[in-house]
Parts: sequence; structure tokens; C-alpha cells
Amino acid sequence: MLELYHWEPNTYFLKPLIALHEKRAAFTSRWFDPTAFEQFAPGWPGNTESSLQLEREGPILLHDGALISSSFFMLEYINDALPGINLCPGGAYEQYRARAWGQVLTAVGTGVSALGCAKYLAPVLRGIDPATLTARLQSIEPLERRQAWAAVADGTYGEAALAGVRARLKGPLQRIESTLAATPWLAGPEYSIADIDAFSLLNCLPALASDLLNGGEAARTLQFVERMRERPAVKAALALSRTGKPQEAFVPGAEASRWG
Repeated sequence: MLELYHWEPNTYFLKPLIALHEKRAAFTSRWFDPTAFEQFAPGWPGNTESSLQLEREGPILLHDGALISSSFFMLEYINDALPGINLCPGGAYEQYRARAWGQVLTAVGTGVSALGCAKYLAPVLRGIDPATLTARLQSIEPLERRQAWAAVADGTYGEAALAGVRARLKGPLQRIESTLAATPWLAGPEYSIADIDAFSLLNCLPALASDLLNGGEAARTLQFVERMRERPAVKAALALSRTGKPQEAFVPGAEASRWG
């Protein structure tokens, strides 16, 4: 049995949805709202790894009793465990490149999450009764995970901090742009998990921070995003949105508590 616990198709939650649709895999969708803290409910699937992994709030894949967390590892697992299209093609070097992009894109995910949380999640948290929110946050474990939520709620994401986030995103984004000038896909001549990883983090960026991803210095990257949006698997994954605005769905990402 294959089950995916996921939220709106954006950033970390979008990656496995695209991969599963690329594989044409039958799976049970377990939709949840992490901004309502449903991931802390009794009986929520989890283990030590899922509680400590840097993306914190999801997604979670259950496959015949095995629990997989961390969205990039999930892409590798889906590719290896399920039949269908090979999402890590080529030789040893191309496969190395696909995995190396996972490290580079961690910084992109961190920055995109910080920008998105400041713009979209912070107002949601401000709309919760302060006493209720404080009690909810104080119950979150481990401490770093609690601090990541508190950083959004208490206004840590000020203008100076966000300017630093934008500055740190420029290097990885320039690397993506220069790579796409040389190859049609990030890991080489063929589509791979690196492209799913990158698109899932970049798809919301033109609307979130057009100064970082636009038709100027990032023209090839923007073309890549638009090309990815035309893939049937991507369209199917995005169609699972319940709000119609998946690009506004954010929860604290990797190391979010350190962006202050």
C-alpha cells in the first residue's frame, strides 16, 4: 500500500506528488493542514528520523510499512521502489550530479521557505488567539522545531533578515541559470529528480520574489519553470490543490530558525 501525507502542492510537498505522477503510481492521498498543526495529532505516522529531519512538517510517504521522510530522499525512494520512468537516468556522473543538486537546492528551499513564511504564514499565525498559539507552540518538540514556528510568529522575519535571505539566494540561483545555459536539464541531457527538486522550490518564486526570478538575469531558469509546468505529471500534481493558491502555502523549512 502506498500513502502520501501531504499539504498543498508547493515546495517540499510538491516534490513527491510530481514523482508519483511521473511514475503513474496509484497512491492514497492523505491531505493535511500543517498550519492547523494536524501533524501533531495523536496517531500521526512518524519515527525518529521524521521528527528530526530538517523539513520538519512533511511530507511523509508510507509504503508497505516503511516510512520515508525528507523530500529529496523521498524522490530517490520513489524512483528506486516503483516501476515506470527512470527519474535518475544516465551514467554514474549524471546520477552524481542529480544528487549533488540536492545539496545546492537545500539552500534554495531554506530561502524560499523563509520568504514565503514571512509573506503568507505569519498573517495566518497572527490570526490565531495568542494564548492558544502560545500553548500550541510550547508543546512542539524538539526545541529547534518549536523555535522555527516561533520565529515566524514573533516577527523574526524582519526586513533586514529578509534582505539577507534574498542575498543568500542569489548564488544558488545563478548556478541554476548557468547550468541551464549548458544543458537542457540540471543533471545533464535527460530529465531527473534534480529537475523535480528545483521546480518544486522555484515554482512559487516569480510571484513571491520577482526580483530574484524573472525574465532578465534568470531568463533560462524562468523558461525551465514554464517548461516544467507543461509536463502532465506536474499539472496533475498542481491540480491536487484544495485552495487554488498552492504558491501561498508555506510552513517553516530547513533551519528556518536561524534566518533571524
